[in-house]
Amino acid sequence: MLDSPAPEVTATSSTGAAGPADAPDVADTPDAADTVEETLHALCRPSALLLDFGGVIVSTSKRPEGRRAFAQQLSSRLARTGVEVSAQRLESCLQAGATSLKHWKHASSRRSLPRELSVQEILGDFYFGDLEDPARAVLTGWGTELLDEMATALTDHTLRDGARELIEFAREHSLPLGIVSNAHSGRSHRRILAELGLAEAFGVQIYSDEAGIRKPHPQMLCRAAEALGADLAESWYVGDTLDRDVVAGRRAGVGAVILTRSQHTDEPPFPVESQPEAVLETPAELLELLRRRLASAPGPDDRAATPAASLHPAASVPAQLAAGTVSGMQNRAILLDHGGVVSAPRKQAEPFREAAETVEAVLARSGSAVEPGMGRHIVEVAHEEYKKYKAAQDESELYGEVTPRMYWGEFTASTVTARQRQALVAAAEVLHPALYRSKSSKTERPGIRSMLLHAVETGRRVVIVSNTICGTGVRGIIRSYGLDGHIAGWVCSDEIGLKKPHPEIFLRALAMAGVAPEHAVMVGDKPFNDAYGAQRAGIGRRILTRGGSGEESELQEALTAGWATDLVTDPGEIPALLH
Repeated sequence: MLDSPAPEVTATSSTGAAGPADAPDVADTPDAADTVEETLHALCRPSALLLDFGGVIVSTSKRPEGRRAFAQQLSSRLARTGVEVSAQRLESCLQAGATSLKHWKHASSRRSLPRELSVQEILGDFYFGDLEDPARAVLTGWGTELLDEMATALTDHTLRDGARELIEFAREHSLPLGIVSNAHSGRSHRRILAELGLAEAFGVQIYSDEAGIRKPHPQMLCRAAEALGADLAESWYVGDTLDRDVVAGRRAGVGAVILTRSQHTDEPPFPVESQPEAVLETPAELLELLRRRLASAPGPDDRAATPAASLHPAASVPAQLAAGTVSGMQNRAILLDHGGVVSAPRKQAEPFREAAETVEAVLARSGSAVEPGMGRHIVEVAHEEYKKYKAAQDESELYGEVTPRMYWGEFTASTVTARQRQALVAAAEVLHPALYRSKSSKTERPGIRSMLLHAVETGRRVVIVSNTICGTGVRGIIRSYGLDGHIAGWVCSDEIGLKKPHPEIFLRALAMAGVAPEHAVMVGDKPFNDAYGAQRAGIGRRILTRGGSGEESELQEALTAGWATDLVTDPGEIPALLH
């Protein structure tokens, strides 16, 4: 390995003032070999390799017509829900959002412990903040799925030269791999890696939108190292920016920070004092440097890592949204519960099987495998803790919803090690859909299709309002019925952090529908959550369906108390009530 051609390394000191753009091309200097050897000696032998996503694994480039095409697509989708916004205006929103987010990202890099924006902030404030409801509310309600689509609709992602070979080399040499990336859609990054056939190579993937914090927050790297069981002081972190990646690495105490040059490397938004150990042109050069370092003699003593204390930023409660008003007929919009109304749930023959298998797979990939069957125990204990939390929230009338990070971080604490916990938290957005599917299977309820068709024919907007641990799962089920085209908006409790009967969840749905409460209908199966909650929000008509979770005696009591205005056997009876 030592006889291989030396990579073109731009070596820097950790306190050097000159940026990478000012450094000479060492391959063209007489002492290039000496410079490379000095760089090799300065690098610790890595016990783990942490990689950024964009600029390291893939290169990104804006699609020339992507914004215009995506704006046209959004305009058409909105029109199908009864909301008219021109493609030209949406294109302007997308451009303004991208520009404002760019400035926000630069400003965040100056903070010592920056947080990540929520999905509601990204879509509702930055991209579509100047649109009126219901358009703004509907677009925001499409949530993580819209950000996932946007990521690849607006930008092309190309695997960088040598990235696949680097990853394969690390796996062959049992070098743990992790991803640490600022992202507004970690979901899209996971999808891209899966499409490239690289997802299984990484023991952990940390994305800022899922973690709630963003680089240069040191905990981004600390969490990844802990999940892999690696010492940060003996790890390499590879990024492409000075203000985010190098600063994060220094704050976290990483053994070495290396940059693979991208369009962002040489033009930081502000001067950065800290410098990387090396700047390379491509992952192929990084692979050669790694080969040479592993084959060379031991380097300097490891530095003691000083990771920052764990931070759990408090979730912010969204500002209350005012419902719009329309004139015309009553019952102008329908707010629709999912479980018990659109779908009939049925317990799985082997509850939690998929979730348990996914837990075991996640821990195995992170290098902290558990015995077969332990995954089920972890899930079952976590679910008991989840039920206790729900009961406490209901008793205190706070009605907070559990987030995926809370479920897999806090509720598993008694059954896993700190390292395993970090691995589960990092994979929370993968684990939660598996948990949702493994709790119960869903089938389409009789009558719901005819009710939705009637709503479309009569110009009534339908908004799903669901208490759920996985809004993505709810959308997927309704999509599998072929009914998603009839839905104008989605309000899922796990995505806003509040659940029915909290008034906020109904107000968001009313904003999407663009109607005042007295012009709306709520259809659910739970007397307290659905009927009482809707009554508190001022919704004029409140229909309960039999065949869900409500007992007949409870449903009748809700009618007597005035929580519910109507009781039906199945949703197919509802159109007759709305004339």
